[in-house]
Order: sequence, then C-alpha cells, then structure tokens
Amino acid sequence: MGRRPLGVGELGGVTYAHAGKGVVVARARTRDAGGVIHRPQARGATKEEALERLQAKARRLAVAGEEIGPDTPLGDLFQMWLEDREGEIRPQSHRFYKDIVRWLTPIVGGIPVGECRPARVKRILDEIEAARGSGAALDHARTALSGAFVVAVEEGALDHNPLLSLRKRKGRQQRPKALNVEQVRALRAAIRRREERAARYTGESVALLRIVSEVMLGSGLRIAEVLGLRHRDIDWETNTIEVTGTLIDEADTWHLVRQDELKGRNQARFIELPGFAMAALAEARRNASDLPSRHPDKPAIQGQATGRWVSARNVRRQLRDVRNDPELVAALAETGIEPDELKPHMLRRTAATLVATTSRDIKRAQALLGHQHESTTRRQYIGIAFKTVGDASMLQQLLGNNPWPDDGPGRSD
Repeated sequence: MGRRPLGVGELGGVTYAHAGKGVVVARARTRDAGGVIHRPQARGATKEEALERLQAKARRLAVAGEEIGPDTPLGDLFQMWLEDREGEIRPQSHRFYKDIVRWLTPIVGGIPVGECRPARVKRILDEIEAARGSGAALDHARTALSGAFVVAVEEGALDHNPLLSLRKRKGRQQRPKALNVEQVRALRAAIRRREERAARYTGESVALLRIVSEVMLGSGLRIAEVLGLRHRDIDWETNTIEVTGTLIDEADTWHLVRQDELKGRNQARFIELPGFAMAALAEARRNASDLPSRHPDKPAIQGQATGRWVSARNVRRQLRDVRNDPELVAALAETGIEPDELKPHMLRRTAATLVATTSRDIKRAQALLGHQHESTTRRQYIGIAFKTVGDASMLQQLLGNNPWPDDGPGRSD
C-alpha cells in the first residue's frame, strides 16, 4: 500500500537542525492549494517555536495557492520576509530591516520577482546605488533583496537566489572619517559654549552631551552602550568599566530598556578608561543626587529626571545644536569633514583611530571596539594597514590635558 498523499497545508518529513546558539531550524514538505510541493523552513528559539512558524507558512501556502509566483512583486516578498524574520531576531534589528524595506520599496518594489535574473538584479543594484549614493545603502539593499529571493525560492517562484550569481560589488573605499586632536579640542570648546548659553537661561549646566562624548572618546563604545552603563558596571578603584549591555527602545512601547546583550557575540569586555572619561562618569554620579538614583542597577548617566535612562535621541539632538558652531565648522573643514557628518558614532571611530595612529596596534583597537574581525576595524574605523592600538594612558595623553578647567560649566563640588 502506497504512502498517503500529502494534504494541502499539511507538513511532512519535519526535520530540525541547530543554526548557532539558541536557534533551531525546522524544515518540512507541504502542498499548496494548487497541488505544488514546497519545502519551507522556519527558525525559532525552540523546536516548538520553529514548528509553529513552519505551520504558519504551510497555512499561508494552503490559502494562497499559486498566489506567490513569478508575477509577485518584490514589495510583497519584502513584507513576507519581514514576517518570517519577526521573532527570530532582536526587535531593534527587525525595525532596522523595516526601515530598509521602507526606502527600498519605492525604488524596486514593483518589479516582478520572475524578472530578477542576475543581469536584471545587477541593474537593480546600480539603480539603488544611484538613488541612495552610499555603499552602506547598497549592502542594506542586498540584505533585503536576498531575504525576498529566499522567500521566492522557498515558495517555488524562483529556482535559486540570483544574488548568489553576482560578485559582491565593492564600492569606492574611502578612509573612515574621524576627528584629530585639534578637532576634539574644537568640539569640546563648542560644547562648552553651548553649556554656557544654556546656563544663562536655565541657571544650571546641561552636561549630558559633554559627559557622553567624553566617555565615548575614552572608551570607543557605541552611544547605546555608554547610555546602557549602570553604576555597578564602574570600578572606581581600577578605573575600568564592564560592558555587558546596551540601551534599546522596546518594540511596541518604545520605552527605554537595558538589554543584557551587546550588538555582536562575544563583545562583553572590560575597558580601562582614561582619567578624563572617569571624571565625566564621576560628574554623572554626582548629578544622581538622591539615594534611589544611585542604586547599583540604575543608569550611570541620567537625565534631568534622575534615576531614568537617557535616550540617544537627546544626545544626537544636542550634538546637532553644537556642530554648526562656526569655530568647530572651521576646524572640521581642515580635514574635509562636513558638519552634518559629525555624529556620535564618529566619536567611537575617533577613539580607535587616535590610539591606532599613535601606537600602530590594530589588534588592540579591535579589542577596544569589540569587533570579532580585524577587517571590520580596518575597513570601517581605521582605514590604514596599521601594525600595532593604544590604551587608557595613551588616550589620556592625547585628550586628557585638563579638558574642562575648574571654573568651566558643569563643575560640581
């Protein structure tokens, strides 16, 4: 007696495999309403979760029938890709993918997937590069397109992912932009002038931008990692911080929460801070004026509402106020930096670049930034084939020469 035919929407031959820490992949066969056999797969944190998502895909095929085919536009496949990825990745990553789809859909969303042969995909990438004008946008578009093509392959609309037939395009490699020592001095002076203006109107110093920028310059941390520091993460005796988490917006409520994970795996680390960065954290601690706000799990850097996490948006807004300062603009122009390019991430790049250019040890720059691969440090942060990075004493020597005199704004006794 032969095997019973696979029913519409029914799963057959379910198998499971592990795809890294905490990720289970479920695969199976199923039949759509038109009788076509598909081999979908789904990911989850457990077998049960992966199976549930696989069943959802099977139900979608059972209802849609041959709805997904060569005439399906890329815009629809982008949305299916986003649905498949939801729950498999961190909420902030999913929001990032949604933003890619938002700007990519008007450019290519109407193209039928059946027309996406390698030659056409190459032209699509050319159109994206012309429309967006950046290598990063091109990489992001490839991520979304690849996701859409994988869905199309799983649903039988394509035989293979056409991106795999193309050589990865290398954009024009530019040396990553960072501040030099004189430009750091100019930035500090501009921040000081902003604080002095604010003090005249509010009667108090607005020190948030200064504190965050000093810690970023002294540690090479991302802004969300600096804002995610807690009191317990600071060792005042050894002048070190423990980096184990990052500050994120919750997916649904947009409330600020600390995530006890970093952007990449194995990035948790201890960093010895130079004196100027420790002084900034000490000022932040003094600003946490009441006992509850000094609880070990409370933010190390707090806003005017003590005890609360500070949004990176507030820091970015304050930096936008500063970067058009005429003296700072003139200093940036010396190395071709436009004011709009001065963003918090440039401070992270500055820390790595300054110590690398002084000590010529890219391995230590890589460790400072928490990168898994040296190529990431070299390509995106340093841009020069250094041999040997610096440490806290070097950053203190470069940037810590009494940056904020005693009579400057923000001093607390």
